[in-house]
Amino acid sequence: MNLNSWKEADELIKTRERQGSFYDADYICEQLIPKDSFYRKFREIVAPLIKDENFEEMYCMDNGRPAISPSMLAMATILQFHKNLSDREMEQACMYDIQIKYALGLALDERPFDHSSLGDFRKRLLENGKEKEIFDRILNHLVREGLIERNEIQRIDATHVIADIAIPTMVTLVKKGIFEILKPLKGRYKEAYGRIEKEINIEEYSREKINYETAGRPDMEKKKKKLVEVVNEARSVLNHTKNIRADRDIRKKVDMLKRILQENIEKDTDGNHQEIDYKEKPRDIMVSPIDPDARYGAKSDKKRFMGYKANVTETVESRFITNIKAMPGNRHDGKTAVETVTEQIQNGLIPLKVIGDTAYGDGINRKLLKENGTEVVAPLRVVNGRSKNIYPKSMFKYDEKKQTITCPQGVTTKESYFDRQKEIKNFHFPMSKCNKCPVQRECTNDKDGRRTVGISSVNRELREAERYNLTEQFKEDMKLRPPIEGKLSELKRYHGLRRARYRGLNKMGLQCYFTAVAVNVKRWINILLERIKKPKLVEAMAG
Repeated sequence: MNLNSWKEADELIKTRERQGSFYDADYICEQLIPKDSFYRKFREIVAPLIKDENFEEMYCMDNGRPAISPSMLAMATILQFHKNLSDREMEQACMYDIQIKYALGLALDERPFDHSSLGDFRKRLLENGKEKEIFDRILNHLVREGLIERNEIQRIDATHVIADIAIPTMVTLVKKGIFEILKPLKGRYKEAYGRIEKEINIEEYSREKINYETAGRPDMEKKKKKLVEVVNEARSVLNHTKNIRADRDIRKKVDMLKRILQENIEKDTDGNHQEIDYKEKPRDIMVSPIDPDARYGAKSDKKRFMGYKANVTETVESRFITNIKAMPGNRHDGKTAVETVTEQIQNGLIPLKVIGDTAYGDGINRKLLKENGTEVVAPLRVVNGRSKNIYPKSMFKYDEKKQTITCPQGVTTKESYFDRQKEIKNFHFPMSKCNKCPVQRECTNDKDGRRTVGISSVNRELREAERYNLTEQFKEDMKLRPPIEGKLSELKRYHGLRRARYRGLNKMGLQCYFTAVAVNVKRWINILLERIKKPKLVEAMAG
């Protein structure tokens, strides 16, 4: 079937639908589905916003219309995240759940699609950069309908998402890195694979052997010897693949194994390979070749997780999610604040205030968001960087116009240098003055005996925040922040955001957007149903 446009295809479908069927969901379910049903409202409000033509560029029109309607797959995906179902569970629901059939406009005897079609749809969304489009489309509609005010105050917070991978030991991590190379190498480069086979125990690199861990307390000496053995085998694999440069897939996996060894392995005094102490490892360390984008993150000083973070903004009054962004587990929460609000501006939103915790209160966020008309409300992080007995920076008077700074003893200095990396201007007090100062020990513990005070390029914004945070209005603003914890709990407990469904940052982003869509649609429908119930309640009370 070759058609010139999506509209022609839709007209053909409508012609067929006019014939009618005893098995039409509308015919059977009109009386069965309650008027206040979530699924009835879902079909009523979501279907008009998601059309097949929205996804035209994802498919080749020369080969005809896709066998399955993209708009139906999009709505099915929203319902899938609403009910927190797997692809196979969603396939079953579309076959046997009468409410879902009605919501999607399916006939009762219709088998709409195989579960693999959902995966193909997600893949096409990612390939065409459309994973956020449905979220934006529904958000824009909510703004147009007045359900979200353009300048509404918002709150922001982040939550961790556990990666869909097991936490590997160092031996397992290196073995998985080797396995990822051997898997494609065997079929494409048999000569290189044969040479490797002669040098390493190839039977150790099956999926079953790699994922097997011996129960009980490990023998540390045996573990160390095994690590040396595996690292030597990794070196052998790298040696025999160094000349394979044209194959991007294998090159990527080779680079991944190199990175694992560089970040985790060092030589001891005897020249044997050993694991680097955790404290000495890079902060951006890769934790698994299965999901190279996952990172170690911290929930607290003592609790760590392996995976991602989801940064969420929510309106205070209407309680809709206005933005959600996936990021690696090791990324600082506040680093996404500017990007988040910038994307909202593109959707026609300029929040009057964004309320967050200390992570969002740095000077850079305050400066950049203020330029866009948004005030950041957040506690300031108290960082002295010195002993508790040392005079804090607040005791020094900074003159922005004269570019001078005065210490508590009245000494003023202009001597300074600018740290471009940290965007801080460091003021040095004269050593001759500091050495004669009666409170030198209380002021500095530097070896040269002089005090240095760093003034940030966003010092003005930080001082303004200091003053504002002492007001009663700040206290009232901060009372509006805690409810976002409830929204994060809802995303995780009821819609599956506690754990990553897929692997990779892009796929994690898609999961975040569809989870947020499901929550926003649920909130939207609840508002509409409340509006229906209120007149009935008033009428009943009047009666």
